[in-house]
Amino acid sequence: MGLLKKVSELFKGSGEEERHVHWEYVRCSRCGEKIRVRVDLANELTPQLDEGGEGAYYVRKGVIGSGQRRCFQLIEVELYFDADRKLLSRYITGGAFITREEFEKVES
Repeated sequence: MGLLKKVSELFKGSGEEERHVHWEYVRCSRCGEKIRVRVDLANELTPQLDEGGEGAYYVRKGVIGSGQRRCFQLIEVELYFDADRKLLSRYITGGAFITREEFEKVES
């Protein structure tokens, strides 16, 4: 039994990965679908080398919903982070930012 437990812990992970993740929640401006966007702070950020930028790091994500509503609108999310990888500013095209509570709210 001990061997199986060790193997399952190996695949489960330590949870440290979630500390290096930033979540954004968006709503499509065309169909209203709510989408959760994951940003890996350890691997997806691009350093801003010029001093004219808004922050130390930048990421741009192209997001498309599930297609269940027959909508394939491209939503572009741009995020700027400081040197400690804390969010400074965010911009969106093709949708709107929503809160986590709005994302989780079940609509009837």
